[in-house]
Amino acid sequence: MQWLNSTGIAVSLFFILFLFGKKNRKRADYLLILINFLIISFLALDIAVRTHLSPLLLFFQNIAPYLLFPIFIFFAMDTVQENYGKRWMLLFIPVLCSACFLIADLFIINSYDAAALQKLYETPPISYHIIYKGNQILFLVALIWLIKRLRQYARNIKQQFSFIDPIQLSWLTQISWAYLALMVVSILIFVISNFQWLPINIHSAYSIVSLGVVLAVFYISYHGIRQYTVAEYYGQKAAEEIPLEEPVLTTPAASPEKYKTSSLTNAEQEMIYQNLLRLFEDKKVFLEAKLQLQEVADALNVTTHNLSQTINSITGKPFYDFVNGYRVKHLQKLLADPAMKRFTILALGMDSGFNSKASLNRIFKAETGLSPKEYQLQTLAA
Repeated sequence: MQWLNSTGIAVSLFFILFLFGKKNRKRADYLLILINFLIISFLALDIAVRTHLSPLLLFFQNIAPYLLFPIFIFFAMDTVQENYGKRWMLLFIPVLCSACFLIADLFIINSYDAAALQKLYETPPISYHIIYKGNQILFLVALIWLIKRLRQYARNIKQQFSFIDPIQLSWLTQISWAYLALMVVSILIFVISNFQWLPINIHSAYSIVSLGVVLAVFYISYHGIRQYTVAEYYGQKAAEEIPLEEPVLTTPAASPEKYKTSSLTNAEQEMIYQNLLRLFEDKKVFLEAKLQLQEVADALNVTTHNLSQTINSITGKPFYDFVNGYRVKHLQKLLADPAMKRFTILALGMDSGFNSKASLNRIFKAETGLSPKEYQLQTLAA
């Protein structure tokens, strides 16, 4: 299976070179470079261990995955513009504990000959299982937390943007699930191999894990380069408008209860809402495909918090759904006009403020229960 490892190494090297060739590299770029470097190390060490097993190679082979995990967490948090402070350095404790344990066992306490080292590699004692599996369980808990934060981020952006397809980062959630699944599989496959419950040797176990790693390399590198921060698309100011810790954004948008401590009175909310309706109905600002909450708040001379509160409390919807509701109604009028039949539905959708065919079809069907084509045929036939 060395060809598989070599393929993964080649792909990671390509992305590293690509990233070094980019201008204005950001922290997320360097973290992605480091992730790919650690993956290269893991795959290269697997090749080296298969050729010649030594205490030093065994040490680094076991440490590399533990370094990869905290770097991935930092990359994910940096991608959603969440600050990570000194407390996140605790993610490196498993690396330090494992390193101290391995140094003591491989280089200080014991002196393994080739046969003993091979036995240790294939069937490690219970102390190794406690250290490794215990750390992996901690990592699983952290990954589950990360997935929850990414879902929260997906809810948050609906409060600030009328478009989410390029910034919702579903790929990062998917790779986090894949990482979690790969970790669970690796735990199971190595336990089965180490305790010889099935005829799977240690090299086969590493090959299975390597396959998952190589597939992950393709996925995370491609998407990490393509879209890894909100700021990459819309500027740092836009990113700062959606901090995960701000109370207005930390709960689902449809619950007016989250605004119960606000200083806005019902009359003030109603005034803001009526001004908002006039802005949308008279100036049709929803036709702007990249409309943001900040732009609407500036036009109304109110804060984003008060505007978000008003929209959520009165309509029970986040900004994203409110804006796209207007876009759907505008598109419905166009689709019902026989004179507009000479234009494609996508063109009419773009004129209505949608920025992609996928979002157009998804949002329109969610609002009306019909696809745009079905609606057009049904309306014109009536």
